[in-house]
Amino acid sequence: MLHFRRIAVAPLVFGLGMSAAIAAASDANGSAYDVALKCAVANGVAEQDEHDAGHPQRVVEFEQKSHRSFDLAVSLGGKIGLSNEQIQRDLDAAKDNELPRMMRDQSYYLGIVSTCKAVGLM
Repeated sequence: MLHFRRIAVAPLVFGLGMSAAIAAASDANGSAYDVALKCAVANGVAEQDEHDAGHPQRVVEFEQKSHRSFDLAVSLGGKIGLSNEQIQRDLDAAKDNELPRMMRDQSYYLGIVSTCKAVGLM
């Protein structure tokens, strides 16, 4: 009888473990999604800085990195169940919220740049 209970409990424990793993993956994808959006915005700031400095090659480089960051956000957003419309709204919100903060707070911007570099998006 005790042996039967262990077998009956095993799928429940396995199921709970899978749920936790799925939740953790979803949380990780959500965090990575947020970082990718911030990197898309930060690369846009760097692109404008390079444009203002007269460095056309660097402008192209940061434009490509911004697109790559956004493409990653689209991919990750899809993995967490977001529609393309929601992803675009999130990018617009990131521009509205993050861009002004990056422009007025150099240490915040440099922190985002550091994160983006660490994950290969800048």
